[in-house]
Amino acid sequence: MKAEVEVERLDQLKASKMKEIAFKKQDELEDIYARAHIEINPEAARGNILSLIDSGNIEPSELLTDMDKQIAAAKEEALSRKEILDKVEKWMSACEEESWLEDYNRVLINQPSSFYIRVYIVCDSKFASLVGKLK
Repeated sequence: MKAEVEVERLDQLKASKMKEIAFKKQDELEDIYARAHIEINPEAARGNILSLIDSGNIEPSELLTDMDKQIAAAKEEALSRKEILDKVEKWMSACEEESWLEDYNRVLINQPSSFYIRVYIVCDSKFASLVGKLK
């Protein structure tokens, strides 16, 4: 009787540790997807992990191997998207710069000349930071 209780306790401990390890791997997977701007359903994935572990229908090593494969695939996908995301980021910076230049020109046209010096000092620092982003 004591042995059965101890086996049950150890099984529960094993399941608890498996959930902890699997959720750490799931966190890593979600982080990779988030950085690559890939939308996933983390609640469904976590629910799937819980049901697999609780049901005992999958060996822990199989689950971890499968999760490692998912992580590797996600890293490959993120790497393939990196170039595109870099171009989008540069384009967004260019749009921000263009918007800033339009605002700058609007201020120059609508303000008296005594105002130009103050505007120039502020705008020059903003322009320098935007140019730095484009490099």
